[in-house]
Amino acid sequence: MRSASSHFSAPPVQYPVGRGLVLLWGLLALLGSGAAALLHWLLQGAGHSVVRLSVAIFFWLYAAGAVWHFWRHRVRGLLQWDGLQWRLEIDQRGRPAHSLEGALWVRLDLQNQLWVCLDVPDGRSTWLWLERQSAPDRWGDLRRAVYSRPRPDAPGAGEPAAARRTDA
Repeated sequence: MRSASSHFSAPPVQYPVGRGLVLLWGLLALLGSGAAALLHWLLQGAGHSVVRLSVAIFFWLYAAGAVWHFWRHRVRGLLQWDGLQWRLEIDQRGRPAHSLEGALWVRLDLQNQLWVCLDVPDGRSTWLWLERQSAPDRWGDLRRAVYSRPRPDAPGAGEPAAARRTDA
């Protein structure tokens, strides 16, 4: 086994979380396409039943409300990698921030956007949408960090994430 080289280690990085115009536009496009499909369905004669029409409009309004709720309550803060572990400092708008520490997993990589999951040791997961435009000068460092392993001297660095978790 080769020894780890600091040359190949990801640098420490701090990256803002919570902005995300691409995510917003994607969600709005989904809502708009749902509205267009509903309108097409209604214009094709499916609107003769008041019950079907009411149910369809209710589900679209429910989806719109869910998108609005998601957008207003998404996680905002600062994601940090120190070479050993990931930490998320959550900004709670006027209240003291709290932090989560754990393992970060990439779930979707679109080159300029990342959808990641921060698994904390107590079993909770926090999903984050990261975009290059939030901090373009730090994007390369962030991408190196999300795909790097903790330094070998980190506690539990050789164990899989599932083995480091403790069940309550």
